[in-house]
Amino acid sequence: VNMVRMLLSSVQVRRLSVSLFIYLIRLAGSGSSRCSGRVEVYHDNVWGTVSDYSWDLNDAEVVCREINCGSALEATPSSKFGAGTGQVWLSGVSCSGSESSLTECQHSGWGKYYNYYYSLHSDDVGVMCSGVIRLTGSGSTRCSGRVEVYHNNSWGTVCDDGWDLNDAQVVCRQINCGTALEVPQSAHFGAGTGQIWLGDVTCSGNESSLTECQHSGFGSNRCEHGQDAAVICSDLIRLAGSGSSRCSGRVEIFHNNVWGTVSDYNWDLNDAEVVCRQLNCGTALQAPRTAYFGAGTGQVWLSGVSCSGNESSLTECQHSGWGNSYYNYYYYYRHYYDAGVICSGPIRLTGSGSSQCSGRVEVYHNNSWGTVCDDGWDLNDAEVVCRQINCGSALEVPQSAHFGAGTGQIWLDNVTCSGNESSLTECQHSGFGSNTCEHGQDAAVICSAVSIILTGSGSTRCSGRVEVYHNNSWGTVCDDGWDLNDAQVVCRQLNCGSALEVPQSAHFGAGTGQIWLDNVTCSGNESSLTECQHSGFGSNRCEHGQDAAVICSDLIRLAGSGSSRCSGRVEVHHDNVWGTVSDYSWDLNDAEVVCRQINCGTALEVPQSAHFGAGTGQIWLGDVSCSGNESSLTECQHSGFGSNRCGHGQDAAVICSGVKTVRLYLNVFHVLSLLDLIRLAGSGSSRCSGRVEIFHNNVWGTVSDYNWDLNDAEVVCRQLNCGSALQAPRTAYFGAGTGQVWLSGVSCSGNESSLTECQHSGWGNSYYYYYYYYYDRHYYDAGVICSGPIRLTGSGSSQCSGRVEVYHSNSWGTVCDDGWDLNDAEVVCRQLNCGSALEVPQSAHFVFFVWSTSYLLCVLFSAVSIILTGSESTRCSGRVEVYHSNSWGTVCDDGWGLNDAQVVCRQLNCGSALEVPQSAHFGAGTGLIWLDHVTCSGSESSLTECQHSGFGSNTCEHGQDAVVICSGVKTLKFITITAGEQSVMMTGT
Repeated sequence: VNMVRMLLSSVQVRRLSVSLFIYLIRLAGSGSSRCSGRVEVYHDNVWGTVSDYSWDLNDAEVVCREINCGSALEATPSSKFGAGTGQVWLSGVSCSGSESSLTECQHSGWGKYYNYYYSLHSDDVGVMCSGVIRLTGSGSTRCSGRVEVYHNNSWGTVCDDGWDLNDAQVVCRQINCGTALEVPQSAHFGAGTGQIWLGDVTCSGNESSLTECQHSGFGSNRCEHGQDAAVICSDLIRLAGSGSSRCSGRVEIFHNNVWGTVSDYNWDLNDAEVVCRQLNCGTALQAPRTAYFGAGTGQVWLSGVSCSGNESSLTECQHSGWGNSYYNYYYYYRHYYDAGVICSGPIRLTGSGSSQCSGRVEVYHNNSWGTVCDDGWDLNDAEVVCRQINCGSALEVPQSAHFGAGTGQIWLDNVTCSGNESSLTECQHSGFGSNTCEHGQDAAVICSAVSIILTGSGSTRCSGRVEVYHNNSWGTVCDDGWDLNDAQVVCRQLNCGSALEVPQSAHFGAGTGQIWLDNVTCSGNESSLTECQHSGFGSNRCEHGQDAAVICSDLIRLAGSGSSRCSGRVEVHHDNVWGTVSDYSWDLNDAEVVCRQINCGTALEVPQSAHFGAGTGQIWLGDVSCSGNESSLTECQHSGFGSNRCGHGQDAAVICSGVKTVRLYLNVFHVLSLLDLIRLAGSGSSRCSGRVEIFHNNVWGTVSDYNWDLNDAEVVCRQLNCGSALQAPRTAYFGAGTGQVWLSGVSCSGNESSLTECQHSGWGNSYYYYYYYYYDRHYYDAGVICSGPIRLTGSGSSQCSGRVEVYHSNSWGTVCDDGWDLNDAEVVCRQLNCGSALEVPQSAHFVFFVWSTSYLLCVLFSAVSIILTGSESTRCSGRVEVYHSNSWGTVCDDGWGLNDAQVVCRQLNCGSALEVPQSAHFGAGTGLIWLDHVTCSGSESSLTECQHSGFGSNTCEHGQDAVVICSGVKTLKFITITAGEQSVMMTGT
């Protein structure tokens, strides 16, 4: 430097000399090093600083390159390395990042900087460069490329011998690029030139610099540039904090040259799933909140994150904006709410039809995902996988690439686990990549998914104390109100057949810790226990002496079209797969064993010829011969598992009497509806309209109209085979009854098969609600008006649209559409209280389950009030339009979310809401925009029941038309009567 100064101060400096030395740059200041410090430039024979006005990473990148210090890690403002003195030479610097010198960048001119408010040097800029390491090469980015290190005044590459993710992790950390995702081989970013400085690099992953790792010595290797090592880092995202690992930790993202955290406001598994995928860490197991991995510092970059789970990057998800953590009420304690993730790590479930807890097993090894061969694959192996990904217990191990064949590597074969290992790779196997398998043998698992297990003293896979997983811990369920319907859901969820018993008083021993659920009320049709109504997680006054339990049938179940808990096609579980039983020689003795085994009384019938529909897959048993006294069907003589020549047209079935004996009262009440124990009575009543009365404790009584609505009436109408509910009259519309008021506070979803399956306040507890009910209670007797001998049904049907069926001679049948027109439909619409006829779709538009006729009729009515339409729409996805004031109109997407979409999907019988794409995804509508600011809880039966700004009240354009994407057609149900009990016939999915 002194020599330079001397040359520059010499009067005799030639013009060429000045051109060589006129510009110099250095890093200085407190805490500075060769590659980090306050930026100073030499101009007009004086060193001066640079102002931080518009200073960013692009500018810093030029400085780092210019001084041979690798890549820019940070562009520090506000005199981080201390305030300089003298001149401020540059301000408003704006570089593209590719310039070779800082003076090539745009700036405001030499010395043109003024600061009237603060110290002149309070805004001096600095840089922090990666130093002796950089990423470069063809297709490289700031955080991916060929690794090069600076040694002995020149850049050189690194040989990829033994190069792995631990080594790459050090590089990514050193250059401030988050986590290592991949280590591509064979000079992926192109072959370098010159020196190969490092070989045989071995890092633990915790080093702060690559040169701290073990290696063979600078320049000591036998490699070619075709082996140049490379890395791909996560760039804008990393996991950090106390107890963090490569796949678990506090989520931090890089923005505006600074790492910051993410607020846990609305943070859930969908958000965590995106992070785990982005980091190549498998699937999300948990989405911890409240700074689970310790509180971060500095910026909270994102808040209110809302991901669908399918995004490729967290920043693609909806959020409240960069740095807008004030959006939440807890701004002042913001890092207390830092979000985290726990990912499954080097294992994931994927494939066609896969879910979070079921799918083809893939493991991550040597920078790529690969499958597992199913040679010897069994429940013990699957148990380890399910535990590793926090998905409860293993239910099945489907064979033959059940979730589709994978591609690429088959990493593991001949896996042998005891079932207690914490990771699949801890199990014995033949070695990574050592196998002779094809992808048609890819292993798969189906886990219990909802995190539910049966445990306790004397428990088995299908019997025990019920425990559920919530908020990162297991807890029990209180047995208040616990019954067979609740147990049925648990047994189905665990693939354990039917519920046999619900033992009381902690039958399998008292649990410890949390009691998560209480007052559980299931209809029995839910797919998960947590879908049932309950008092809220952790809300109870129970002791562990009340822990709920179940005993399931385990290896046997009744299934098929029109099946119920006690009637259906017989299926047995063997070798991890459900299969049917051949009806060859099948008789009442065989059926008697089945009925006893599933706690369904005695055998009434053994229908032939796949009465409940033909099964699929295995036919496990044939030539079954029981004496009738066996405790299990598999104890009977048979031809051997899988040993038969039968087809599924011969699948065996049973109809059992049910759990309780049916009593016939041959008196004025006739047969008490045999099974229903319900009737309609009162002034002006008919077979399908009247005051609702039920038979209990050998006495008829009424139902209070407290909370009585169309859902409740729908159950009554279905139970009586009276079509659909038209009205739910209150205040003793059909006259006041006498005697008992048996039920009050009835709350049905509308899908129950019997009124007594609905929630209510208890038998005879009408006083529970208002005291005056006791003194004048029959004034509030509930009634129903049903459509009578007509109903609308079929796939996609609703209360006012569907296939027309009429009731005659004790059975429902269809109407042929020969000559069917709007006049005919008008009569049906009026009869069903559904307004005017809009359309009469042809060709069995609502066909799904065909009865005795070949031609089915469909009608669409004005009361339908909602449709999905637009470009590329389907029956269950499209632009939402509602019918009001005799015209169709759209819905504005202001505040439109999944709760609103859930109501639409349910209303259209289209399953669950999956997505709510924005910006008129299915095309802009025309005409009126009927609704805006729709706010649904998600439980409403119709979109118009949700809060909104009023019909036609909005300031929206059609570019904001709301849309939904639903999961598809929901299972349809209707009632048929079998000897012995009511049964639910499933007509489609």
